[in-house]
Amino acid sequence: PYKRGVDTQMQEVLGKTDIMLTKAQPESSLGNFVADAQLVAAQKIDKKVAISVCNYGGIRLPYIAAGVITKEKIYELMPFDNMLTIVEVSGSQVQQLCDVIAKAKGWPISGCSFKIKDGKAIDIQVNNMPLHENLMYKLAISDYLVNGGDNIDFLKFCKKKTTAIFIRDTLMEYLLQLTAKNQSLHPIIENRISYAE
Repeated sequence: PYKRGVDTQMQEVLGKTDIMLTKAQPESSLGNFVADAQLVAAQKIDKKVAISVCNYGGIRLPYIAAGVITKEKIYELMPFDNMLTIVEVSGSQVQQLCDVIAKAKGWPISGCSFKIKDGKAIDIQVNNMPLHENLMYKLAISDYLVNGGDNIDFLKFCKKKTTAIFIRDTLMEYLLQLTAKNQSLHPIIENRISYAE
């Protein structure tokens, strides 16, 4: 009976996507969905959160087919119990983080864009404004990355607020909000991360 109950819960439809969502680098529709959902959730806690970053390896499905998205699919996409964390970082630390992402050939990102040149991030923009290395920015990210996962050891000592929200719950909430407005998920490629000519 427990398994039946869990199976029923897992088949709950959260929303739908009218395009196939794929995982790719430097930018992808699946990555944009994850980063956007994380940003929206973080901004509900703190309106000043400007950037959202997820690690590419944290997305565990290569694609989600067009059509309905169930709770089970989101658990498959993000099986880890990573928590949403809000971190205060300097502009120079944003540069450092973007350089790590550039070297890794691109991770999901929202609120920020840059070009990759020679394995480094150039022309970084935050909310369509050039990055200022002396300004402080608020970043939505997972506790896994803040605590040094994926070689991000420079965020460990930043001022941070770890929430009690699982990253995957931000994805479910995002889908439910779209469904409440009778909208489908339709993330587009916006050249958030691209290669310099």
